[in-house]
Amino acid sequence: MERLRVTVENATSEDSSHGPVCPHCREPLRSNLRQEQVTPQQAADPGPEGAMTLTYCGRCGWTLHLAPARAAGPAGHGPAAYEQVAAPADEQTLEGQFQLRCRDLIGEIRSLGFNPNVWVAMINSLGAAGAAKRLLAEHHMLVVTPWLVRRGQPELTLEHEIGQPRWSGLFTDEERAEAARRQARAGQTPHRRRGRLTARRARRRSGF
Repeated sequence: MERLRVTVENATSEDSSHGPVCPHCREPLRSNLRQEQVTPQQAADPGPEGAMTLTYCGRCGWTLHLAPARAAGPAGHGPAAYEQVAAPADEQTLEGQFQLRCRDLIGEIRSLGFNPNVWVAMINSLGAAGAAKRLLAEHHMLVVTPWLVRRGQPELTLEHEIGQPRWSGLFTDEERAEAARRQARAGQTPHRRRGRLTARRARRRSGF
């Protein structure tokens, strides 16, 4: 599940009568959200890679988010810079080209205000093609897929990209068909999905 974060942008509003509150002291975060970079105290100098970005409530000190500090990332989209998609081992291969394309998609998605951090982590661990195959095999759908479909931008989903002819050498016909089915399901409302599930259960109980 993608994590919803309180951004520094949103925390600068002067109006603290509505909006997010600290889960500990219940004070409004719009006027109390604080962020700083801290370095663990240890004998050896950890260097900049050891620094952490800490987001906390300035009223009570309650920690809201802690993540490795990153030197680069799009400004103004969250308390910590986004994790970047790793460069492929070989950009000339089909797998490398697919990873570059996924990196572009993720950049477009982030520009819309959604950070698909789970997808990024999987790419950096398994490679873009490996991450896609794992999601298809384990019947997992990224949270961002229905989010994009509901906003009328299905062309930015991983499932849509898998179905593009240029990647036919990466994915089997079965994987491409599963991606298409998954994207179609992402466009269904929860009410329609529940109705179809109920109908299927009724058919099983009746023997059909």
